[in-house]
Amino acid sequence: MRKFIVLKMDDIKDHLNGEDQLFLGSLIDRINVCREAEGKAVNNYVVINRDEPYINEVTDIMRKHGHWEGTE
Repeated sequence: MRKFIVLKMDDIKDHLNGEDQLFLGSLIDRINVCREAEGKAVNNYVVINRDEPYINEVTDIMRKHGHWEGTE
């Protein structure tokens, strides 16, 4: 099972109608409210595509700090 789900905003706009976009937004809002109620931060992530030429440097840094769980 994957740890994260990343959705590109352009894909959301291009492939979901307005109602579906609102529904997705409400689900994200619900998750954020629940995280806050649990005392957790609402996270803000950096996303890097794995086909970038510098991906090995990034994953090496993440691995060094114990933050790389990706499959190679």
